Amino acid sequence: MVSTQRKQVRKAIAIIIMSLLGLWGCGGGKDAREVQPQSGLERAKAILNDYAQGVRMGSEAMTFDEIVEDVRKTDPQKATILEKGFADLKRSPDNRSAKARELLKKL
Repeated sequence: MVSTQRKQVRKAIAIIIMSLLGLWGCGGGKDAREVQPQSGLERAKAILNDYAQGVRMGSEAMTFDEIVEDVRKTDPQKATILEKGFADLKRSPDNRSAKARELLKKL
């Protein structure tokens, strides 16, 4: 009987401690930082860096047009380079890392 009571007391103490730790972790909004969204050019460079390191093309290819349009708002010349480069990467995936490095140099 005593061991059952001890188990219940231990369980209750553990629940209280976990609850206090949970509440403690939710406070302190002082260190909250606002994260700025990446520009189109930053997004493009991140994707191209991945390709240059040998990462395979995935679903990010569906955002190429959106990225190009974002870049076009600030730098139409780089957007044209990027548009042609992305199209080349989609069309011929052979030697993607070299093509990505070459495109990064142009940007």
